[in-house]
Order: sequence, then structure tokens, then C-alpha cells
Amino acid sequence: MADRVSGVVRWYSQARGMGYIDGDDGRELRVDGRAIEDGTFVVEGLRVTYVPVEDENGWHAEHLNIVRHPPGAAERE
Repeated sequence: MADRVSGVVRWYSQARGMGYIDGDDGRELRVDGRAIEDGTFVVEGLRVTYVPVEDENGWHAEHLNIVRHPPGAAERE
């Protein structure tokens, strides 16, 4: 498996089950809800780690995990 990268969720739609991450490596990646490990609830401002993968549609994130919740957000158990 490729190296994990950190980033911040820029936008995520729970209704659509997709969003975008601004990676610390400068890439913008799309994320699909199916890539979120353990069915985690994702919101904007969330710091995450993931495996970046490039396909015919550009970069996307796989194996997404939460590193830290944004300030003021309640962590879900």
C-alpha cells in the first residue's frame, strides 16, 4: 500500500456521500464515503490521513481515517 498522507476536509456532503480534501502535499483530492474507514462521520475542517490514488478522473483518497476533530465539533462515539 502507498504511503499515507495528511490533509483537511475542505467540503463534504453527507447527502451525496462525497467531498474534497486539501492535502498537506498540495493536492486536492475527492473522497467518496465508501473510502472512510469504520463508517466515520466526516465534516469540514476535520484533519484526516488517507492513501492518495490517481485514476482516469484525477486524485482520490482511499482508506481515510480521522486524526483530529475540528475545534468546537463534538466527537461521535
